[in-house]
Amino acid sequence: MSGIPVVLDMDPGVDDALALMMALNSPELDVLAVCTVSGNVPIEVATNNGISILGMLGRLDIPVYRGSERPLKREPVHAAEVHGPGGLGDTELPIPDVEPSGSVTEFLGKILSERPGEVTVIAVGPLTNLARAESKRRGILQKAKQLVVMGGSIREPGNVSPIAEFNFYADPDAARAVVRSGVELTLVPLDATHQVQIGRSELDRWVDGKGFAEAHFVRGSMEPALAYTDRIYGKASFCLHDPMAVGCVLRPSIFQTTRTSIDVEVEGELANGQVVADLRPFVDDRHRKGVSINWVTDVDADAFKAMFKDRVLPE
Repeated sequence: MSGIPVVLDMDPGVDDALALMMALNSPELDVLAVCTVSGNVPIEVATNNGISILGMLGRLDIPVYRGSERPLKREPVHAAEVHGPGGLGDTELPIPDVEPSGSVTEFLGKILSERPGEVTVIAVGPLTNLARAESKRRGILQKAKQLVVMGGSIREPGNVSPIAEFNFYADPDAARAVVRSGVELTLVPLDATHQVQIGRSELDRWVDGKGFAEAHFVRGSMEPALAYTDRIYGKASFCLHDPMAVGCVLRPSIFQTTRTSIDVEVEGELANGQVVADLRPFVDDRHRKGVSINWVTDVDADAFKAMFKDRVLPE
């Protein structure tokens, strides 16, 4: 029996790399393609990193589509302080001599129209590629079985501004367009991802004694992020943001979700990229403002960590 067909849209990025490793090591999933987007790192770096990770795992059969190099309407923002200048922390991977496969928007339009209601899209970077695909062909995102997005924050403070999460902050116009597209959307916000954190001691227990390349990669990739959080928060910890979006598809039973109406702020000087959630206790949802989506409120952190470790750092 074949796995769940998924397309990964990402900006690798350390946690993107870990999400890709988790997906590729999960027989429940059939990864159809990797689409890259500017975000944590510039598009050329993101694309090379995606190809490099596929090479490390011996999966160069999976096509990589080079996506948007800049947001819809804004200047690019990146996160080198967290992910390192090359996007993969303190690690360097060889870049296989593989060319990207073609246009992201054309690929998304083709795969979703040819397999309506079948393909799950897991998006863990800025939503620029998806917004461009929707703009080119209205209604195309609704042909996905579901869209699982790591992004935004409902009640939790932001990680790039007081109220905004990085992916939505990097391209709020794209985030708004995707939210408003009518796609069946499950949002994995900071409210959920901040519940699963790994410190240095736990990471050491996971990787000590393991000699394979993936273990060295995991340790080295996380180091700048651990140093960054130690410096600014006084606690060295790494949140498994993007792998949690993969986990939602693999084992939805360990995640709790609820429906809420949301929109995305695109004009506010202080609120750029904020998810505006209508949490008012109406008895009639017709009074709510925004678009009704599913969002992850809670996760069984121990169960998720066990699954992540089993897929990324098996015994």
